[in-house]
Amino acid sequence: EHLISSMKAKPSPELDARVHRAIDAAVAERSGEMSVTHQSLLGTILMKSTGTKWAAAAALVLVLVAAIVVLDKSTPRAFGLERVIAAYNSVRSLHVKDYQHDQVEPNEFWIVSDGQGHVAKARYFLPETEDGAKLITWTPAGSELWFKTKRRYLAYQTKRIAPWMQHLFDLSQPELALKKVLEAQKSGKVTIRTEQTGGLQPFVKFTATYKGQPRVDVAYVDPSTVLVTRLESYRPQNGTNALQWRMDFSDYNQPLDDKLFSLRGELPKDVRIADQLTQVSGVAQGSLTDEQAAAETVRQFFQALVDKDYKKAGLIVCGEVEEDARKEYGVLTVTAVQSVGPPVLQTNWEKRGYKVPCAVEVVHADGQKTTWKTDAYVRPGDDEMHPNNWNITGGVNMYQADLTILPDNAKYEAMTPKEAAAAFFQACADNNWDEVIKFWPEPSDTNSINRLKKYLGGLQVISLGEPYQTNSYPGWFVPYEIQLPPRDYLVRVDNTNQAHRYVLTGTYDTDLRLDDEMAWTSEPAILPDNDRYAAMSPAQVVQAWATADAKYDLDELAKFVPPANVAQAQREIALAKQRGIDLTQQQTVQVGEAFQASDGSGWFVKCHEIPAPKKWHLAIRNDNPAHRFLFDGGL
Repeated sequence: EHLISSMKAKPSPELDARVHRAIDAAVAERSGEMSVTHQSLLGTILMKSTGTKWAAAAALVLVLVAAIVVLDKSTPRAFGLERVIAAYNSVRSLHVKDYQHDQVEPNEFWIVSDGQGHVAKARYFLPETEDGAKLITWTPAGSELWFKTKRRYLAYQTKRIAPWMQHLFDLSQPELALKKVLEAQKSGKVTIRTEQTGGLQPFVKFTATYKGQPRVDVAYVDPSTVLVTRLESYRPQNGTNALQWRMDFSDYNQPLDDKLFSLRGELPKDVRIADQLTQVSGVAQGSLTDEQAAAETVRQFFQALVDKDYKKAGLIVCGEVEEDARKEYGVLTVTAVQSVGPPVLQTNWEKRGYKVPCAVEVVHADGQKTTWKTDAYVRPGDDEMHPNNWNITGGVNMYQADLTILPDNAKYEAMTPKEAAAAFFQACADNNWDEVIKFWPEPSDTNSINRLKKYLGGLQVISLGEPYQTNSYPGWFVPYEIQLPPRDYLVRVDNTNQAHRYVLTGTYDTDLRLDDEMAWTSEPAILPDNDRYAAMSPAQVVQAWATADAKYDLDELAKFVPPANVAQAQREIALAKQRGIDLTQQQTVQVGEAFQASDGSGWFVKCHEIPAPKKWHLAIRNDNPAHRFLFDGGL
């Protein structure tokens, strides 16, 4: 308005010519390409610029100014990549999701820096590793490692994670990638095309095409912050450019809750805890040779079990806390150490890792006395602060020691994989739990058996397929189709989140015992149509969840359950496709009344489920002391 009121120019051919010359000069100065959209826009404006009214002239000048500003911001030099790079001098924290083309769930990390480019604290989630899903945190006070799949947790001190997190932080800062692109452009190795979009979430898109390389990289920039929100990289595949990886960036300079960097409060009750921060783990080597230290470590561990010294036993197993060591190794009585060694160096494992054959006398709950032979695995250095202390890292699963040799064990040893699967399912159908336990790997795990009773009791076997093996698994897979019985359960929801809408936090049995916890590691998102979902009652939310879950509608499912549950559904879909399993049959869930939790923090919704026939593959294996097939997964 100020510019218009102070204008002295009048519409004239001379003004038109000056505007033409100014635009030509501006375009000539730019090193980037003008987009087709901008060329068309300017052409249209110039063609209509010969109006004779003052209003038309004023509008023309304003639109030209706006067009030149847009043009100025649409080139790498002007918006520009330099400006984006400079904006990262003020970044103090960020949240990154790293999607690889062959991953179902992204790697995800949160990092806070000290303002000088050094990592101050970090959290890193790895959904797919050789040990299953892992969560890692690091602060100067110590590190935490949660093996989510294996249900193990370790608190320890290390010098290795800080450089790793720093390297991660450096790699995840988009300005480093943009600097390389800019350098490549200046040397003529890359051409950059720039586009700018409008709408509710405008962004500037830089597309870098590499000359002589089958590669295209794309950066999306938020023009309001001049920070990158996404990086993508494409490679040719089947005649088109296929996405290889993607990184999403968010929470720039947002305060990240300290709870993110402390995992202890997130752990479920059944996670085994090892602590190397407040106690020293392992057996000191002293003057012993490696072979002697390996054997002595195993001997001291089993002697601690004979003495019922579970604190010492836990310390030798990487610092497992006494309470968990008692639960894990006190499932039966060890009465004598019969033999230890000689140790065998494991050249394909660790440079100083040993397998130590051993035999111990054990007494079972029924008074039966047996000899348990196993191979314990030991190595030094698991406690980095005490590198010459030796720890047991595997081979001491007491549940295997407690595996009873049945009076008619030979009958079960002689079963084929298909016969074992048929006997297992028939025992479930008959509610014969004494028989089911003969196929269960952890007979003392009464909680799992109780859950099986509710889930599988009274099932009907529709068909069993032919067993098969894979190179990566020592057991067998048996395809099956069963009809599960109807079941009643409760779903818990609450709306104490930033979106103020009900989301699921767990499923429970009818006695309010937790069956499946749904833990939210970050706040539920505020949806574009959040008001519609916020208006839903607890029962309506559970009904919407059940419908989305039955249809494997992942977009809808993500509105009600944590990302980890969505990722699990994605894995089920991928595995079902791989094994030729049809997941389109829908279960029927009848949603009943809701009642408030006794502490007032949420609601429970009653559900009655009539499942569709279940098709999957039962995993069984017989590499155990009893040499009979035991259940190992697939339910």
